[in-house]
Amino acid sequence: MSPNSTKTNKPEMISIKESAERLGVAEEIVRFSLQEAYPDDFDSLKEITLAEFETLANTFKQKALEQNTGEVTAIAPSSDSPLPIEQQQQIIDGTLNALQEFAGNYVLTIEKIASTLAYLSGQAVVDNFVEIHSNTVRDGLESYLDQFAAEFVTAAHSIKGVNAKDFLSQRGITQKQRTAQKSLQEILNLAANT
Repeated sequence: MSPNSTKTNKPEMISIKESAERLGVAEEIVRFSLQEAYPDDFDSLKEITLAEFETLANTFKQKALEQNTGEVTAIAPSSDSPLPIEQQQQIIDGTLNALQEFAGNYVLTIEKIASTLAYLSGQAVVDNFVEIHSNTVRDGLESYLDQFAAEFVTAAHSIKGVNAKDFLSQRGITQKQRTAQKSLQEILNLAANT
């Protein structure tokens, strides 16, 4: 549902509910984190892209690290993300605002967030594998079908100029007398006589 998706394929999505569960926070916090990126429908949004979720999770991670170490660091958009910088910044700012608004109503745990980021990393590996595999198979099949079609056209042109009976006899294929109908009739006759 990302308005700025750069892929032509539909991006992988994650529900708001699952996002909250994976981060270990209330859905309300996730929704308010998306308020700047989705001002008109953040409260009714059903799902977000995995890239948006990764930006959200990385922001939560930075805030959890700050809570554990007391060291405050600036949180900046990632150049590795497929999301535009502006959209990442909206999610970062929204998340920081939501965490400030709901201070005391949540506990950020590094383990939970690290597990979530590992899931995202694994999902990216799977997505890359699927894309590589499907394109490789598709390319191989298309090459095979192109080759098969060319051979079939060549064979059709060869057969077109040949008498069918001569063609078959040159290859030792003789027309056999059809016996299936005769056998079937004999079976029906026997069944009728019993």
